[in-house]
Amino acid sequence: MKQHFQIRSITAEETQPVRYQVLWPHLPDVKSCVIDIDHAPHAHHIGAFDPNGKLVGVCSLFQQRSERFPEAIALDVSVYRLRVMGTLKEVRGQGAAASIIDYVCQWCTEQGVKCIWCDARQVAFGFYERLGFEFVSEDFNIERIGLHRMMARSL
Repeated sequence: MKQHFQIRSITAEETQPVRYQVLWPHLPDVKSCVIDIDHAPHAHHIGAFDPNGKLVGVCSLFQQRSERFPEAIALDVSVYRLRVMGTLKEVRGQGAAASIIDYVCQWCTEQGVKCIWCDARQVAFGFYERLGFEFVSEDFNIERIGLHRMMARSL
């Protein structure tokens, strides 16, 4: 059953509990769930809140190109990278993640960004494909996390 989720900007620190629970449970604790550029001037963190105000999904955006596949997106195209996206198990399939992507696309378009990309986990390939992302790399493995492919969506 689809729910209505409020999507808004949040702090890097607010993303940490969901990052830990959904993406990085192998790390020592919640405070370990940081990215080196979480506080960069171009960083933008997004949260999805259920009708009761509980944070149930997160993602972070960075003005960053792929170092692994630099040729995947033309250099003259402005890009943002979507990272550490996840939703709590209890809301999967209810529209929280799709609502985050809608917000991301709108926000990036307002910034003049022409393409968003991510290193998608294998379990999320179908989700991103349904939302207009395409594969732009071969498979690669991230230690302790698993198989990934770079995916991108033009805006």
